Amino acid sequence: MWVESQWGKVRCMCRYSEAVEPGTVWTWNAIGKSSGAWNLTGDANEAKQGFLLNHLISEELRANGNGKRYSNSDPITGQAAWYDVRVRIYPAEAGEEEVSSPQFETMQPVPGMKQRKMGWQAWFAGKGNSK
Repeated sequence: MWVESQWGKVRCMCRYSEAVEPGTVWTWNAIGKSSGAWNLTGDANEAKQGFLLNHLISEELRANGNGKRYSNSDPITGQAAWYDVRVRIYPAEAGEEEVSSPQFETMQPVPGMKQRKMGWQAWFAGKGNSK
């Protein structure tokens, strides 16, 4: 589906839930990463299926009658005010590539960054060598 605000839009996966207040779109925040960031491969799930709400918010509110602009953030914590942005949602078109949007070119490693180890790493509780 597409989620669009006056500042931008993202393409993401969705699911209906009765646990969310009607008229509300709820999501985890910051689950998207650019490919290459955090040493992720270009086809990592975080880069192909994850998304960021940051593309839907502005750092500043619209100018008031005097032309003054204020920060679009919680006045107590200073956290970005992504929690109250108005959005429009609509289905993605049939045939659209099934990846989140926007997508960016793979980030290149910074100088001195260790080469990413290939393969999976996993740990399972209760498995392994026991004495």
